[in-house]
Amino acid sequence: MKFAPVFRSLDILMIAALIASVVWTFKIKHDSQEALDNVARLQKQIESEENRVDLLKSDWSLLTSPARLEKLVKHYGGQLGLEPIEPAQLADDNTLPGIKQPEITVGDEGRERNAGVDDLISTGSVRQAQPRGAQ
Repeated sequence: MKFAPVFRSLDILMIAALIASVVWTFKIKHDSQEALDNVARLQKQIESEENRVDLLKSDWSLLTSPARLEKLVKHYGGQLGLEPIEPAQLADDNTLPGIKQPEITVGDEGRERNAGVDDLISTGSVRQAQPRGAQ
Protein backbone atom coordinates (compact mmCIF):
# COMPACT_ATOMS: atom_id res chain seq x y z
CA MET A 1 0.00 0.00 0.00
CA LYS A 2 1.29 3.38 -1.06
CA PHE A 3 0.54 6.62 0.73
CA ALA A 4 -0.12 9.76 -1.26
CA PRO A 5 2.43 12.52 -0.64
CA VAL A 6 1.13 14.83 2.04
CA PHE A 7 2.20 18.03 0.35
CA ARG A 8 2.58 18.35 -3.31
CA SER A 9 4.65 21.10 -4.85
CA LEU A 10 1.51 22.94 -6.05
CA ASP A 11 0.12 22.93 -2.51
CA ILE A 12 3.36 24.38 -1.14
CA LEU A 13 3.30 27.09 -3.82
CA MET A 14 -0.32 28.00 -3.03
CA ILE A 15 0.40 28.19 0.72
CA ALA A 16 3.40 30.47 0.04
CA ALA A 17 1.24 32.73 -2.19
CA LEU A 18 -1.43 32.87 0.51
CA ILE A 19 1.09 33.82 3.19
CA ALA A 20 2.64 36.47 0.91
CA SER A 21 -0.77 38.00 0.16
CA VAL A 22 -1.66 38.09 3.88
CA VAL A 23 1.65 39.78 4.71
CA TRP A 24 1.19 42.27 1.86
CA THR A 25 -2.40 43.05 2.97
CA PHE A 26 -1.30 43.74 6.56
CA LYS A 27 1.57 45.93 5.32
CA ILE A 28 -0.81 48.01 3.16
CA LYS A 29 -3.24 48.32 6.08
CA HIS A 30 -0.45 49.42 8.42
CA ASP A 31 0.87 51.98 5.90
CA SER A 32 -2.59 53.43 5.28
CA GLN A 33 -3.28 53.69 9.02
CA GLU A 34 0.06 55.43 9.49
CA ALA A 35 -0.82 57.88 6.69
CA LEU A 36 -4.23 58.58 8.27
CA ASP A 37 -2.56 59.23 11.62
CA ASN A 38 -0.14 61.61 9.91
CA VAL A 39 -3.03 63.48 8.21
CA ALA A 40 -4.87 63.80 11.53
CA ARG A 41 -1.71 65.12 13.21
CA LEU A 42 -1.18 67.66 10.42
CA GLN A 43 -4.82 68.80 10.61
CA LYS A 44 -4.47 69.39 14.34
CA GLN A 45 -1.24 71.31 13.74
CA ILE A 46 -2.91 73.44 11.03
CA GLU A 47 -5.85 74.19 13.33
CA SER A 48 -3.44 75.16 16.11
CA GLU A 49 -1.51 77.48 13.76
CA GLU A 50 -4.76 79.07 12.53
CA ASN A 51 -5.79 79.73 16.13
CA ARG A 52 -2.37 81.22 16.79
CA VAL A 53 -2.67 83.50 13.74
CA ASP A 54 -6.12 84.64 14.93
CA LEU A 55 -4.70 85.36 18.37
CA LEU A 56 -1.81 87.35 16.89
CA LYS A 57 -4.21 89.33 14.68
CA SER A 58 -6.35 90.22 17.68
CA ASP A 59 -3.23 91.21 19.65
CA TRP A 60 -2.07 93.36 16.73
CA SER A 61 -5.45 95.11 16.45
CA LEU A 62 -5.37 95.77 20.19
CA LEU A 63 -1.82 97.11 20.09
CA THR A 64 -2.50 99.38 17.11
CA SER A 65 -5.88 100.70 18.21
CA PRO A 66 -6.03 104.50 17.86
CA ALA A 67 -7.25 105.01 21.44
CA ARG A 68 -4.31 103.05 22.88
CA LEU A 69 -1.80 104.80 20.64
CA GLU A 70 -3.21 108.19 21.62
CA LYS A 71 -2.76 107.35 25.32
CA LEU A 72 0.81 106.22 24.67
CA VAL A 73 1.58 109.41 22.75
CA LYS A 74 0.22 111.53 25.60
CA HIS A 75 2.26 109.58 28.14
CA TYR A 76 5.56 109.21 26.25
CA GLY A 77 5.30 112.04 23.71
CA GLY A 78 7.62 114.35 25.64
CA GLN A 79 10.30 111.69 26.08
CA LEU A 80 10.21 110.62 22.44
CA GLY A 81 9.77 114.06 20.90
CA LEU A 82 6.69 113.05 18.92
CA GLU A 83 4.83 115.68 16.92
CA PRO A 84 1.74 115.52 14.72
CA ILE A 85 2.41 114.92 11.02
CA GLU A 86 1.65 117.74 8.63
CA PRO A 87 0.33 116.87 5.17
CA ALA A 88 3.28 118.67 3.56
CA GLN A 89 5.64 116.20 5.27
CA LEU A 90 4.20 113.34 3.22
CA ALA A 91 3.96 115.04 -0.18
CA ASP A 92 3.71 118.46 -1.71
CA ASP A 93 2.32 119.68 -5.01
CA ASN A 94 5.65 119.24 -6.80
CA THR A 95 6.02 115.56 -5.90
CA LEU A 96 2.48 114.48 -6.84
CA PRO A 97 2.00 113.32 -10.43
CA GLY A 98 -0.10 115.72 -12.47
CA ILE A 99 -3.18 114.82 -14.47
CA LYS A 100 -2.74 115.51 -18.14
CA GLN A 101 -5.76 117.40 -19.45
CA PRO A 102 -6.55 117.35 -23.18
CA GLU A 103 -6.26 120.72 -24.86
CA ILE A 104 -9.65 121.82 -26.19
CA THR A 105 -10.19 124.85 -28.38
CA VAL A 106 -13.54 126.45 -29.06
CA GLY A 107 -14.80 127.26 -32.52
CA ASP A 108 -14.38 125.89 -36.03
CA GLU A 109 -10.59 126.25 -36.12
CA GLY A 110 -10.27 123.74 -33.27
CA ARG A 111 -12.24 120.87 -34.85
CA GLU A 112 -9.14 119.17 -36.26
CA ARG A 113 -7.18 119.67 -33.03
CA ASN A 114 -10.06 118.25 -30.94
CA ALA A 115 -10.59 115.18 -33.16
CA GLY A 116 -9.62 112.55 -30.56
CA VAL A 117 -11.05 114.31 -27.52
CA ASP A 118 -14.59 112.94 -27.96
CA ASP A 119 -13.25 109.39 -27.65
CA LEU A 120 -11.93 110.05 -24.14
CA ILE A 121 -13.95 108.80 -21.20
CA SER A 122 -14.99 111.98 -19.47
CA THR A 123 -17.48 110.80 -16.83
CA GLY A 124 -15.96 107.90 -14.94
CA SER A 125 -16.57 104.66 -16.77
CA VAL A 126 -19.37 105.87 -19.05
CA ARG A 127 -18.59 106.91 -22.61
CA GLN A 128 -20.28 109.92 -24.07
CA ALA A 129 -23.24 109.03 -26.28
CA GLN A 130 -22.61 109.18 -30.00
CA PRO A 131 -25.20 111.04 -32.05
CA ARG A 132 -27.31 108.74 -34.23
CA GLY A 133 -25.98 108.35 -37.71
CA ALA A 134 -22.51 109.62 -36.80
CA GLN A 135 -20.10 106.69 -36.82
